[in-house]
Amino acid sequence: MTITDNYNFSDDDDRVNFRQFIRVLARFRPIKKNKASPLNSRDEKLQFAFSMYDLNGDKFITKDELLSILNMMVGANITPEQYKVFHAVEIASAKFFGCRFVYDFKLQNIAERTIEEADVDHDGKISFEEFCHAMEKADIEQKMSIRFLQYKT
Repeated sequence: MTITDNYNFSDDDDRVNFRQFIRVLARFRPIKKNKASPLNSRDEKLQFAFSMYDLNGDKFITKDELLSILNMMVGANITPEQYKVFHAVEIASAKFFGCRFVYDFKLQNIAERTIEEADVDHDGKISFEEFCHAMEKADIEQKMSIRFLQYKT
């Protein structure tokens, strides 16, 4: 399961064509106060962000899905040197604690704490409504916007 599976890019070749790419990119246009656009509204930005975490498309974010995303985000940023350190910690922790990886344990704690804080109805997962509630004070309009160059003709 990958992030792109939720965006109907299923051409069976794991590729994104230009039109699909632009449709996703449109969600990152800044919101103009005098001109609403269906793709870059606050709700659409929240739907997009939610769907990035809802890997199986069941309309909920589970701890396992959140952990997968955390691993994708952090794993891509680990240098070979950091990996060697983490690997050494893994071996030491396996001998001392009998657990797999302190690093994985920390990500697991982050995922558990995130679910615990956002899960209003205590069902062990985050619904879209709970996600929106957790993001109420976040400046989504600014944080999920990319300023594009405008050419004057």
